[in-house]
Amino acid sequence: MKKIIIFVVLVVVCILGWYALKHYTTRTISSITTFEECAQAGYPIMESYPRQCRTPDGRNFVEQISVATSTLSDLIVVDSPKPGATVKSPIHISGKARGNWYFEASFPVILKDVNGKVIIQTPMQAKGDWMTTEFVPFELDLALPTSTVPGPVTLILQKDNPSGLPQHDAQIEIPLIIGAPATAGACRPTGCSGQVCSDKDVITTCEYRAEYACYKTAKCERQVSGQCGWTPSVVLTQCLANPPAVE
Repeated sequence: MKKIIIFVVLVVVCILGWYALKHYTTRTISSITTFEECAQAGYPIMESYPRQCRTPDGRNFVEQISVATSTLSDLIVVDSPKPGATVKSPIHISGKARGNWYFEASFPVILKDVNGKVIIQTPMQAKGDWMTTEFVPFELDLALPTSTVPGPVTLILQKDNPSGLPQHDAQIEIPLIIGAPATAGACRPTGCSGQVCSDKDVITTCEYRAEYACYKTAKCERQVSGQCGWTPSVVLTQCLANPPAVE
């Protein structure tokens, strides 16, 4: 009899411990608001540039990287875009640079993909008299080729160097993320039981499964991949693991 009581007590303690740990973990995940906090919590980090950290509830945090140095900030200042920003075509680029950053009133703007391949290169034109040592404003809406793939890219604003001498080279690099392009159709629940998230009408068989009820309160939207899908969340994950009984 004593052994049975001890066994029951141990089972109860284990259940309470598991519940407390689960509750603490959920609360800890929801308190994460930055890349640094996500990384410190030990969640997976994608070795992109800039790096990204993803929490179990589906949120994605991008590492903020400063591109200004004490030397370059006295030569060029970029107001837009900001490092780590998610952008779409056209990319709005604006700021100011010293007159000696230009040559013949322009300097090269280069966009490279994650493998270092040039996506597009074009000149940035000065918005004023460039024959000065003072700051001269610049602005450009950079239209991307239709073949541009969503994902990490690097925007390079390069000092024009007609001499070709390496000691006169300078450039500023800004890590960005090309967002998935919008499509004509909005993401919406479809299928016989509303269990499929798509931007098209999907025909499915109509047998009902208990987990389909979980999608009634889930968010159907376009994901980072550009495809429609159910956005992961703690509530959805828990519901799919233990779906409500079918009445």
